[in-house]
Amino acid sequence: MITVPEYKVMGVDGQEYGPVYAEQIRQWFTEGRVDKKTPTLPAGTKDWVFLESLPEFADLFRPPPPPPKRFPLPWLLVIIAGSVLVLLLVALWLMHKKTLHH
Repeated sequence: MITVPEYKVMGVDGQEYGPVYAEQIRQWFTEGRVDKKTPTLPAGTKDWVFLESLPEFADLFRPPPPPPKRFPLPWLLVIIAGSVLVLLLVALWLMHKKTLHH
């Protein structure tokens, strides 16, 4: 039989809550009832530690990944429009130059 670690946590009111499973602590984190500095006592240990020091909860405290960098669309449109304008001006200049030589 596989045993799942159990934990006790110390509430801000000084009361111990638990034992509870990791899933319950994750739910409490989502609800804002515990945070990284919540004193936590893993089953089988005698020392309270902060929740953030337990590797099994490390994912709760990682910063979200930055959004992917994308080329802003308005600048892309400006570059395309500028390129088209330059090509148009060059074409007009060449046509004008050709008509002057005939």
